[in-house]
Amino acid sequence: MLIALLFKRRVFVYLIVSAFWITMGCINRGFLNARVTPFNATDIFMVKTGLKIADKYVNPVTVVIYCVVGALSVAFLVFVWLKGPRIKEGIRRVRNALILAGTVALTIIVLSIALDTGQIAKSFNNLPNAYKAYGFTYCFLNSVFDNGVHRPSDYSAQEIEDIIDDTTERTAAIEWDIEEKPNIIVVQLESFFDITRMDNLAFSRDPIPFFRQLMENCNSGYLEVPSIGAGTSNTEFEVLTGMNLEDFGSGEIPYKGVLLKSTCESVAYDLNADGYTAHAIHNNDATFYQRHTVYPNLGFDTFTPMEYMQLYESDFTSKWWVRDRVLKNCIRDCLDSTPEGVDFVFTVSVEGHGSYPNYNVPDMNSIRVTDTETGEELYPAQYFTNLINDMDNFLRQLVAMLEKREEDTVLILYGDHLPSLGLTQEHMTDGTLLQTEYVIWNNMGLDMDLGDIQAFQLMPKVLDKLGIRTGVINSYHQTHMDGDQKSYLKGLKNLEYDLLYGGKSAYGGIDPYKTKDMQYGVKEITITDAYKKVDEKNGETYLYVQGNNITGWSMINVNGKYFKTEFLDFHTVRCIYDPLPQDEIFLAQVGSDKYQLGRSESYIYVERE
Repeated sequence: MLIALLFKRRVFVYLIVSAFWITMGCINRGFLNARVTPFNATDIFMVKTGLKIADKYVNPVTVVIYCVVGALSVAFLVFVWLKGPRIKEGIRRVRNALILAGTVALTIIVLSIALDTGQIAKSFNNLPNAYKAYGFTYCFLNSVFDNGVHRPSDYSAQEIEDIIDDTTERTAAIEWDIEEKPNIIVVQLESFFDITRMDNLAFSRDPIPFFRQLMENCNSGYLEVPSIGAGTSNTEFEVLTGMNLEDFGSGEIPYKGVLLKSTCESVAYDLNADGYTAHAIHNNDATFYQRHTVYPNLGFDTFTPMEYMQLYESDFTSKWWVRDRVLKNCIRDCLDSTPEGVDFVFTVSVEGHGSYPNYNVPDMNSIRVTDTETGEELYPAQYFTNLINDMDNFLRQLVAMLEKREEDTVLILYGDHLPSLGLTQEHMTDGTLLQTEYVIWNNMGLDMDLGDIQAFQLMPKVLDKLGIRTGVINSYHQTHMDGDQKSYLKGLKNLEYDLLYGGKSAYGGIDPYKTKDMQYGVKEITITDAYKKVDEKNGETYLYVQGNNITGWSMINVNGKYFKTEFLDFHTVRCIYDPLPQDEIFLAQVGSDKYQLGRSESYIYVERE
């Protein structure tokens, strides 16, 4: 508020400053209601991504109310600017500037002392708790300035060389006897967890009978993830890279930061070196969380997003998220694409995504969920419970498909975070709010008992069981995670800084990873025929394009120009256009944000007699 001392229109400045912080507070409240995780600076860079799913959280009436309130607020500020009071006498700006500067300096000094003495935390692994403990203002500003992995005090090329030498020596002393390389399939399940852990909820029947069967018969445990209610890509990041997000800035999303411009050692790159083909699958937009840019930097050979899936209307939930059952065939297609090779298939599901309606949804009430004290139906929890029941059925179908293939396979299933349902620790019978369940199924008779682990330790432990030591981070985890934890995490942070922000001394100063020329989908979209036809109803001339593997996101392009395309079936699309001989036609896969992901080979139009 002290900045107002420098202006004659002090009331107006007070209002501007107040309006800013009130708006920030309201945004924070909205984020907490929608996803549990509070508003931080990273979200500002997620605006484009957020707008894609805003309609699933905010109804049109609410948007209109926001717009009206915003317009009235701006009008009021303009009125105050024009008609509000102003100081008539002169302002002692030098004195007031000194007061302002002194106050800022004192604040910084006090804050520094508090940070150095541990009275206030510099970074937080649990944002909701941090915001409650330290307040919105400090936590939000901390997320503005706290980014990346800070340079460790003992970081040097020699320190990294010592870590690598020690890891190499320890790795050489390990023996393993795994001869066959199995397919490795990872399925990250959106918001999935055993909701029966909540003792304040009663269920008409078990929502996840198959997953529970897997937990009882296969290796399983708790997976500690980096966030609650949101942050899918951060769990994804930890699992794929083996890096600990606690070492990064508060609320940071590497998929929106460093990974947009830099390659990063990952499970995909590690398994590439062992002869694996790395596939990514996600039944949502390819550009969500910038995966279309990030996945090539993580070493994936192919990526099958929603735009490359042949979907029916029944494949969507009432909130228009794609159901996870479509992933089974996508995984099968990836395995079929390399009949002589082995595959790493990393799958990110979306069906369990919020928001969860606070009213009864007719086709989402086969399992009733009630409050144990009042007996009242809890519609958001009921909607979510029926979602994970549907996801459980998908898992049953997936395992059945893998059993029939009779290929050596390791399947890893886990939830990315708990859902945004206002869950509290006091009602949780087991585990914590940062723990989801994981299960490892395999058809090779392998013991994959990992115990309760952190998300960033999951894949190194799995690969350790398979005798795969490739990769600096992977081998470091495998040789150090069971030792002194303080030393282990300190060394991990040094490696993280070196590989992403430092001199890459672990690689001899040269990054060995190159951005992949990633292929979209594993089934090629082709054009087999093109012809024109006049519609008798409206008299328009239509260009019909026929081919293979066409989807609802296939768009006709003629001579470099896109045309509004009507999807007819998985082999046919059309647009209003009267084609000419030698027109060059191709089909492009274009997402809702108009970004072209890939395209078919060109087809030259020939006039029919």
